[in-house]
Amino acid sequence: MGNKMRYSNALMQRALLLTSLLLISNLSSAKSHPSYLSEKYCGDVVEQFVGSGMRSLDKYINHNFNPEYTGGIRNTIQFLEQRLDWLSECDDYLTDTTKNSVFHSKDDTQKIFSAIRELAKELQHVRSGVEYRDESGNNNPAPFIQRRYETLAQLVDRHHTRILMKKQFQ
Repeated sequence: MGNKMRYSNALMQRALLLTSLLLISNLSSAKSHPSYLSEKYCGDVVEQFVGSGMRSLDKYINHNFNPEYTGGIRNTIQFLEQRLDWLSECDDYLTDTTKNSVFHSKDDTQKIFSAIRELAKELQHVRSGVEYRDESGNNNPAPFIQRRYETLAQLVDRHHTRILMKKQFQ
């Protein structure tokens, strides 16, 4: 009886050890997200960016952009980077929890993220003194910045149209 009991205890210990290792490995490989993230929060972040965020960006790029005022450029770059961080965090969360993307599809989301990065990068070039010569030889980065903004605006507008159509048919 003694050997049988020791064998049974050893088998039980191995089973518990294996179970513990499996639980630990599953916990360590699972992504954890901040507790403030939810579908509603992420929806609000997207709505803010698509609505007031894009209106503010449009006003700055098309009416107030001046390459001589690097403070405004810096603030706009920070705005874009912050929104990209928030949207990326929400996209990770939604991908993990609902298998959806923050924008219409994974492809649309990546295109919008890329357009945000490209606009921020172009603004950073202007801020660091890269010159954009026009036909007259003058430094005029505005058309280049506006083209980057228009790319972003078209992608965001396409997303917004899809959302409105989806709401219409619900």
